[in-house]
Amino acid sequence: MSDRTTRNTMDVRSSCLWIAVGLIMVTLAGCSTAGIEGSASAISGQRDQTVTKNQITRNNDLKLGNLSITDLKGDFTGSLLRAHVSLLNKDNDTLHLQYRFSWFDENGHEIDSDTDAWTPLIIYGNESRALQAIAPAPSAKEFKIKIRKLSID
Repeated sequence: MSDRTTRNTMDVRSSCLWIAVGLIMVTLAGCSTAGIEGSASAISGQRDQTVTKNQITRNNDLKLGNLSITDLKGDFTGSLLRAHVSLLNKDNDTLHLQYRFSWFDENGHEIDSDTDAWTPLIIYGNESRALQAIAPAPSAKEFKIKIRKLSID
């Protein structure tokens, strides 16, 4: 075999390898949870005030592009953390969604992960919705809410 033929064969193999890597990356990207995720933590401050910090993350999902978390906070009812989440559908279309709350202790360990079920939710066009949930245990100091498109088969 000539050097030129060997070089062409190696170029073809290299191109095939890069195509295969690209296809694997696209496939793995499609497996990630698409939707919106928000988290907040709360601690009791002085004089029964609650200090909250929060974070909102949008995973790439064009079908949820007009849904936003407009408010995300936590407070305490007795010794249990209570989550407050406000959503806004900025589009005219109705969204069929699912959401789920997860609860975490002060060390970041998930509490009662087996009880975190997805709950269906319909938000009509240009509608605001408020969601609330109460932690399953007094050790909960942080919550996360995940929202995804409901798969209607």
